Amino acid sequence: MNKKAGQKTSLIIPAYNEEAGLPKTVEEALPFVSEIIIIDDGSKDNTYKNALGLKSKYKKIKIIHHEKNLGKVAALREGVKRASGDLIVFTDADFTHPAEYIPLFIKELNKGADLALGNRITLGIKNIPIFNRFGNVLFSFLISYIGCGKIEDGQTGYRAFRKKDFTSLDVWAQSLEYETKMTVNALKKGYKVVEIPIVYRPRIGKSKLHPIRDGYRMIKSIISIAYRQTSLIAKFVILPSFVFTILGLTFGFISLYEKIKYTKLLHEYYPLISVFLLLIAIQLFSIGFILDHFSHKLDRILEKTKDNDKKTFQN
Repeated sequence: MNKKAGQKTSLIIPAYNEEAGLPKTVEEALPFVSEIIIIDDGSKDNTYKNALGLKSKYKKIKIIHHEKNLGKVAALREGVKRASGDLIVFTDADFTHPAEYIPLFIKELNKGADLALGNRITLGIKNIPIFNRFGNVLFSFLISYIGCGKIEDGQTGYRAFRKKDFTSLDVWAQSLEYETKMTVNALKKGYKVVEIPIVYRPRIGKSKLHPIRDGYRMIKSIISIAYRQTSLIAKFVILPSFVFTILGLTFGFISLYEKIKYTKLLHEYYPLISVFLLLIAIQLFSIGFILDHFSHKLDRILEKTKDNDKKTFQN
């Protein structure tokens, strides 16, 4: 398992109406972790009853019970708060994520990764609904572009990190956009994010993802993190790009209006000007994010160097 001496791993499983998938998820994960924390988030089926049955059979299990549904984000935070492990793994209660990959997550964290993600795209894409695949590609592109990294599955709920880093990784979110926002946040802060290809199984039970509503929240969350976590110097570079974007679109709309109304262009060079201005805008956006990325990376390296020096001094 490539586990350091004395190192404990806590598996956090939020569960809302997952009576069928939860027992299989828990029993499969038992050999790979030190403890399993189940958060029953006000389920209306037999999820809590099944959780109690599992706890009576296995000493590794802790249960947190919410009388009413508080949402996945609240459940995850409560799970981390109650966890005794040095390493935290999030997974879903629908039996989609094979537990056999947990040792690989631990291995990557021990090699220096700050956040390990279970990448469903390479091996498990066939079990992701087609509409969700499109959203995944779009959001992962935005995450990669804004965070200056290569991320294929930034929305995955299967992820691992050190408990001491949770405060920095944690983000404000309402629902399923939480994972997306955490991934962007980690990249923007200069954290090392690695992806591990996983098999993604068909879920047990009904999905709680609402593509339109949750997709809108994901887009909004990416923009929010991009603005708040971008350094001031990068913002100064990015700000003019908005001006060039507006100017480029204006010239483009004028050209389109002339073509529709007069069937010809009265200003032949407007389309070229439009494209030129939009290309400048894209370049400024990209340069700004690259500057921001390197700035945060340097901050992160300095932070780790200080931590290592502190540990060396204490020893």
